[in-house]
Amino acid sequence: MSSRKCKSMLPIAIIGGGPSGMMAAIVASKNNDNVIIFNKNPLPGKKISAVPAEDFYYSEKLPVKKMAAKFKDKSNFVSPIFKAFGYTDLVKMFKKMKLNLELDSFGHFKANGVAGDGLSKALLEEALKCGVIYKKSSRVTDIYLDKSKISGVLVNNSRVSASAVILASGSFSSPKYGATKDGYEIANKFGHRINELKPALVDLTTREKYGKDLAGKTVDDVKISIYYDGKQAHCETGTIRFTPSGISGPVILDYSSRIIDKLKDTKVEVRLDFMPNEPRETFESWLTKEIISRHHIHIGRFLSRYFNDTVIKALSLESRIKLDKSIAHITTLERKSLIHAIKDFRMSIRSHKPFNNTRGVVGGVSIDEIDPKTCESKLIKSLYFAGDVIDVLGPYGGYNMQFAFSSGFVAGRAASGDLS
Repeated sequence: MSSRKCKSMLPIAIIGGGPSGMMAAIVASKNNDNVIIFNKNPLPGKKISAVPAEDFYYSEKLPVKKMAAKFKDKSNFVSPIFKAFGYTDLVKMFKKMKLNLELDSFGHFKANGVAGDGLSKALLEEALKCGVIYKKSSRVTDIYLDKSKISGVLVNNSRVSASAVILASGSFSSPKYGATKDGYEIANKFGHRINELKPALVDLTTREKYGKDLAGKTVDDVKISIYYDGKQAHCETGTIRFTPSGISGPVILDYSSRIIDKLKDTKVEVRLDFMPNEPRETFESWLTKEIISRHHIHIGRFLSRYFNDTVIKALSLESRIKLDKSIAHITTLERKSLIHAIKDFRMSIRSHKPFNNTRGVVGGVSIDEIDPKTCESKLIKSLYFAGDVIDVLGPYGGYNMQFAFSSGFVAGRAASGDLS
């Protein structure tokens, strides 16, 4: 990257104060002394600031090819973006900012308990140190062109001239934290196709009412199978999290958008296997022998040898067997019911949490009209895109945060004239 700044009479205008916008500003400022962030909210990163530290992932330890593959049909688009700025670059940059990223046992990068609010504060401090101007409570609702090239933006109904615009306004997920459709509307006005917005990375509600007994409880290493009209469509082993009205967890969040599409005319079930490494026939034979040999204890104590309290409670609710009942008095029908609960615990999906509770959306500005090498619009010169205003969504984890940082880096570098 060039070490000499370009002096410009007109600023680079960045719309949005989230991770992608802040990253774009920091990078652009290395090569240009006139960069302004316009944030519609008083504080930066309002949406990510609501994510608790234990659920906040900065990135994933994956090479470019594997990281891009997680974005499925968008992999060819995101690949050059991740190649320009990957997790190793992020770790180095944040280390200089006194944010030390560390891996957890699943390969997610965290930052010693620093969540969204801490990240936003660190990014803002770095941006201000680089000479970036930060304008809070400044809503951009339009951009201006001069001969098909950016000439300015409309901020709080006042026109501000600009040499380039980076649209990093975010997606419409969680509007209760300030998300709007402004970015989509601006892009659409100038010919960009906006793919239909649908909720994604969202908790699901179930017909079964386990919430009051299991809400907030998680179970790891469960085989999670998703069925459409009785036919298995997806199957993964992972973590299930019970909520007051249904279920969540990485696997559920990842498949939520597809499940929502199916709910319109399809019966959707989630089936759990709490002992995924044991075939049902083998398990049934083993359990029968165990019950016979341990007939002197009650069912709750027996189950505690193999399961945690959350699973035991779930099994009791599903099988309708009281935990203080003696194994000696369990009937054949109850034994079969218990086996079914352990190996085929079923929940019928009724609906999903509304947009206010989504962690992402499917849809946004079409990638067909954005150059992945620069994140510049193919339709409007000097208009760039960064972050989840673009129709790009990875799975649960640090994938989407890394895309925000990487696309912000690419857009900021290109907008400032540094094409190295």
